[in-house]
Amino acid sequence: MKERTQNYRPHLLMLLALLAGSMSFVRAQSGEMSLQQCVQYGITKNAGVLKSKLEIERANEKRTETRSEYLPQVNGSISFQDNLKLQTSILPGELIGQPGTQVPVQFGTKYNTSAGIDAKQVIYNQSLIYAMKLTKQSTKISEINAKKTEEQLIYDIASAYYSAQISFTQMKLVESNLGQIDSLFKITQIQFENDAAKQLDLDKLTVNKTNLQTQLITSTNNYEQQLLLLKYYMGMPLDTSIGVTAIDLNQQSATIIDTNSLDNTDLELVQAQREIYSVTLQQIRAGYLPSLSLSFQSSVQNMQNNLRIFEKDAQWFPTSYIGLNLAIPIFDGFAKNSRVKQTRIQMEQSVLEEQYITENLKMQRENANNTLKANQAALTSQQSNIELAQKVYTVTMAQFIGGIATITDIVNAETSLRDAQTNYLQALVQVKLGELDLIRSTGNIGNIK
Repeated sequence: MKERTQNYRPHLLMLLALLAGSMSFVRAQSGEMSLQQCVQYGITKNAGVLKSKLEIERANEKRTETRSEYLPQVNGSISFQDNLKLQTSILPGELIGQPGTQVPVQFGTKYNTSAGIDAKQVIYNQSLIYAMKLTKQSTKISEINAKKTEEQLIYDIASAYYSAQISFTQMKLVESNLGQIDSLFKITQIQFENDAAKQLDLDKLTVNKTNLQTQLITSTNNYEQQLLLLKYYMGMPLDTSIGVTAIDLNQQSATIIDTNSLDNTDLELVQAQREIYSVTLQQIRAGYLPSLSLSFQSSVQNMQNNLRIFEKDAQWFPTSYIGLNLAIPIFDGFAKNSRVKQTRIQMEQSVLEEQYITENLKMQRENANNTLKANQAALTSQQSNIELAQKVYTVTMAQFIGGIATITDIVNAETSLRDAQTNYLQALVQVKLGELDLIRSTGNIGNIK
């Protein structure tokens, strides 16, 4: 592909020099930015990319949250209770020497105050271990999604940038053609004043000039629209003044590295998701295993009929315990068995999806190669056509100045040259976008950075 590009690059530079005269369209514009500068700006400012990076941070925090479940869980508590009406219990009279009677008795105190601390530490929980692995894998998926978002942004910026370059070149070519028409009009005006040209000749040139002025308005508007789209993708304020650099075909072709690779974020996502299914399957099966934890509780309690709980004679009664808790799953109504089967189905689906994506990528790559070859062939053809049109125009202009050719001849030659310029630029943008599609299909779009 580089050889094909190198074949038409010298001709392109020569043609642009001819068409634009002194290469005025290559001069730097206000706020001129290269493609790489636009991409770097977009990566730091585009809302979609920033959102995907925040998603990575959120996934990392989720990992921290899950890991915390394997750390000690400590809670403190303080309670105060005012027993407005103490509960009454009925005791047999035999307890107080009144056999055969029932005696109502109230137990407790009006005020109960307690303070304590509870702690729990997981010793073994296999499901929790796999949960931590799942959050790690979720972080990986967030990173792949962020990479995919960035790649799409690079593609969008590059596409808009190339279109802006073409529109800018078209605009400058029209300006150059207007300059040629003005020069021709001045020559014809002198001839008219010396009875060597007709009013009809001036009218024909005026019509051509008006058409070019209309075309200039259209091409300028197209250029401005492409710049707006470019700034939108970049996340740049739309009222910012920027420009694009001159066309450089070498830049695009040099980006392609390996057309045989199968690096693709969609493939990475499917493979990462299948790893999640695998870990999920292990986590579900781990639910059949017992879990062991250690618990500790310590508290003090005060019970009295007044609120002087901080005086020296207030009595506080301590209590504490430590224990091991073993949870043994016995029967869950086949819930975990059903979840295992569902996860296995998802794994099979991901295998089929990977196969589909792989074949689709191969097809896209083959189509991109074939399309690019066809576009390059069309560009070569238009290149020859524009060289011939330029030659015809130059010869016709010389004949017109020498009085051999008519104004109709020069107008026809100028129109043919203008059509050849338009066709060439259309073929050129197709080559640029074709190269971009091929770069993306090989997974190397990030190299444009």
